[in-house]
Amino acid sequence: MFACSAYRLTDSFRTTVEAEIADNIKRLRHHPSLGSWCGNNEIESAWVGWGLPEDEECKQDYLTLFEDIIPRLLNEHDPVRAKFYHPSSPSSGGGFIDPSSNKAGDMHYWDVWHNFKPIEDFRKYYYRFCSEYGFESIPDIKTVRTFAEDRDLNLCGTVMQAHQKCLLGNEKLMFYLAQMCNYPYDFERLIYCTQLGQADCIRSNVEHMRRARGRCMGSAYWQVNDTNPVISWSSIDYYGRWKALHYAARRFYAPILLSCDDSNPKRPVLCVTNDTLNDEQLTLICRVRNNRAEILDEFSAEITSTAMSAASALSPDLSKHFAATGDKRTKYIEYTLERGDKVISRGTTLFVRPKEFTFSPALINADIADNGSSFAITLTADNFAKSVCISLKDFDCVFSDNWFDLHGNEPVKVTIGKLDGMTIDTLKEQLEIRSY
Repeated sequence: MFACSAYRLTDSFRTTVEAEIADNIKRLRHHPSLGSWCGNNEIESAWVGWGLPEDEECKQDYLTLFEDIIPRLLNEHDPVRAKFYHPSSPSSGGGFIDPSSNKAGDMHYWDVWHNFKPIEDFRKYYYRFCSEYGFESIPDIKTVRTFAEDRDLNLCGTVMQAHQKCLLGNEKLMFYLAQMCNYPYDFERLIYCTQLGQADCIRSNVEHMRRARGRCMGSAYWQVNDTNPVISWSSIDYYGRWKALHYAARRFYAPILLSCDDSNPKRPVLCVTNDTLNDEQLTLICRVRNNRAEILDEFSAEITSTAMSAASALSPDLSKHFAATGDKRTKYIEYTLERGDKVISRGTTLFVRPKEFTFSPALINADIADNGSSFAITLTADNFAKSVCISLKDFDCVFSDNWFDLHGNEPVKVTIGKLDGMTIDTLKEQLEIRSY
């Protein structure tokens, strides 16, 4: 309950705070998902770096409250988890000692977004635990239309600005959009592009952190959901509609992850992160493709992924495919990690921004089948189609997968539960498909 502020510990405030803390420890201590307690959000770092007035008495009150009172009450009421108490987030252990350290404790990293740093800036850091970072996007058009008329669908207009709760948020959206995508000339395309950018930014950071397993042992992006319909950092909007980021999170937070360090296009490094308690016998396949999704080359490896580990698994020599400057605009790599005949992790890497890649226009075909309790949608394309987004015009649902790449006529099957009154014919009328 303590966040982003300074608190004067008067006698009366101290009495009520001690009672409230004890009450909440007893109320929450048996919750199955509770792993540790944290005293506050960003107050220690505020004292060090935000320019709070230099008030020594109030600063001492901070230490008394968060480094004496709360841990004492935790030891009394929840002694096991009291051992893991963290005075503030971020913090390297308390005492106003380098609270945003990259070497200890946890870190909030916002130079990407708030300070306009490129998304690759994440890779300069090897956090111990990155407990806050984020990137905004616009919610689904159905959500936007709950507060905006057609005349209001202008990112720079007063209505959209009123539903943007970040200082210079729309300017930041456009700054990053200009780096990632060609300019979207209609508002729904703008929504699509901001969600694509958000998902790709967070994915890139999480995959980097998971490749550094052993040093970096966790992360939590800001934020999961919204308290009202707004443009925000959330991955699920106010009405429960999933953005691209939430679908991507299921993939980049999967227990076993295949990811690509793409720093060198001629020699990318494919890494496997295994956060399970089991060793795994897996097959890794990497394919070089052109913009029509045709396979130009293929590399594979049989690997043993050790439990609780992250390791480089394959580094194919792609120098002949990316020898010329223009090759990165017409070729990409696609990779899968397979257990038997089941793909458990997959990914695609472009070595340029999407706006710089030469996409061949993709005609996407969707075949729909009735499975009894669900519908199955099988998608194929005649070329490479990046970030395929499927949605319903008037209905809401969670697809079994979404915002994925289509590699030509290689099918991707998606299922949805049956909605009241929906038939194959109405689903065909409702289905909307976008790709980059």
